[in-house]
Amino acid sequence: MKKLKVHVKMPGPLYEKVLADLKRPHEFAGERVGFLYTTHKIIGGRMIIWINSYSPVKDDHYIYDRSVGARFSGAAIRDAMEQVITHNSGSVYVHLHNHKGVPAPSEADKNGIPGVVQSLVHANPTATHGYLILSKNSFFVRLQLPGGSLVTAPECISVIGKPMVFHYPGKRLHKFGDKYSRQSFLGPESQFLFGQVRVAIVGLGGGGSHVAQQFAHIGILNPAIFDGDHAEESNLNRLIGAWFMDILRRTLKTRIAKRLFKKILPGVAVECYDGRWQDYAEAMQTCDIVVGCVDDYASRAELEAECRRYLIPYIDIGMDVHVDEAGKSHISGQVITSIPGWPCMRCLQFVTEEKLGKEAAKYGQAGIRPQVVWPNGTLASTAVGIVVELITGWTSQGMGNNYLSYDGDKGTLVPSHRLKFLPEEACDHFPLSQSGVPAYQSL
Repeated sequence: MKKLKVHVKMPGPLYEKVLADLKRPHEFAGERVGFLYTTHKIIGGRMIIWINSYSPVKDDHYIYDRSVGARFSGAAIRDAMEQVITHNSGSVYVHLHNHKGVPAPSEADKNGIPGVVQSLVHANPTATHGYLILSKNSFFVRLQLPGGSLVTAPECISVIGKPMVFHYPGKRLHKFGDKYSRQSFLGPESQFLFGQVRVAIVGLGGGGSHVAQQFAHIGILNPAIFDGDHAEESNLNRLIGAWFMDILRRTLKTRIAKRLFKKILPGVAVECYDGRWQDYAEAMQTCDIVVGCVDDYASRAELEAECRRYLIPYIDIGMDVHVDEAGKSHISGQVITSIPGWPCMRCLQFVTEEKLGKEAAKYGQAGIRPQVVWPNGTLASTAVGIVVELITGWTSQGMGNNYLSYDGDKGTLVPSHRLKFLPEEACDHFPLSQSGVPAYQSL
C-alpha cells in the first residue's frame, strides 16, 4: 500500500491561543500542557488533518512533581477522552519547548506521552491521535493513523494565517538558479515553497487566465485549475493564452491554461478539473490557497464557505462595469482576502442576504456582462502578490488591507472604507470549531 501524504492544518488564531496558554505560568508545574482536537479525511493518496479546537489541562489536574515539566492526573485524560467520544474527533497532546528551532521530545516525553496517546486511541480508534511539541517558531509532530499502530511524521504542518507558516520536516531547500535569481528577495525558502504548495484557480476567464500566467512565471509547480467552459470568440479580448484556433476547436479553458503553464514552466504538474468546482470538491479540499475568479455573489459565497470549512485562505477578485443615470460607464472591482478566523466577505458586507436575494430574483436575466482585459490584469496581479505574501511573508504586513477596492476610472486600488466598520469580535459566520469534516456528535 502506498504511504499516505499527511498534512496537518491549524488556524492561526487557534495557534496563537495555544501558544499564549502554554506560556502561562502555573503555581508549581514547570510547563503547561493541553489537547487539540481534530477531524481528518483521506483524499486520493493524501490525508488532511484539520485542528479545530483546544482544551488546556485544568490547573487542579496538575500533580506536583519536580522531576518532570508537567505531571497530571487521570482526570485530565478522562476529560480529553470524553471530548473525543462526544465529538467523534481525533486528539493531539500538545506542549511547548520555549526555544527557537525544531523541538525534539525529551526522555520524559518519550516515556510518558505514548501512554497518553494510547488512551485516546482506545477512546476513538477510527480517528487520528498523536502529540505535538511547539517551539517559538517550529514544530515536532508524531501521529498514529486510524487502524494502525505505526507512529508517523506528517509531510507538512501549516498554520493558516497571513502569512501562512509551512513546515516540511526533513525537506531540503532549493538553491536559486538564474531563472529565479531576481525574486530571491522573497526569502531563502520561497522557491522551495512555490514548488510544494497546492494553489487552486477557480474560473479561467479574464481574471483567472492572468493569474495562471503569473503563477507559471513565479514557479508555482502544483496548480489545480477549475473551469468547465470552452473558449468563445467573445473571450479573445481578455483570455490570456487563447488563440483564434481555440475558438474553432472549442478548446476548454483548462487546456488553454495548462498549455500556458507548460510553455513557461515545463516541470509544472497541472491538475485540470473540467467542470464546476462543486463536482470536484475533494480536489479543492486538498489545496493550500484558492483564488476565485467567479462572476456572481452566490458562487463567491459557496466558494468562501468551502474554503472556510477546510481552512483554506480564499482570495476573491472581480470587476464590474456599471452605467450611471447619465448613461456613462464606470469600472469598479475588488480584491478580498478571506482567511479562516478573520473577517469573511459577510463581515465585510461584500456578500449580504440582500445582494444574494436580488441576484436570485434576476436569475437567467443577467445577459452579457461587459469585461475588458486591463482591469482583470490589475486585479489578478494584486491577487498573485497576495498569494506570494501568504506563502513567503516577505512584506510582514499581517492582516491589514484584506479588502481592496478598485476604481477603474481613476486607476486606483485602495483599502475599502468598509474596513473601518469591522466588528471587533472574531468572525462568527464560520466558527473555527466547525472546521474540517462535519462530525456526528453523541447526544
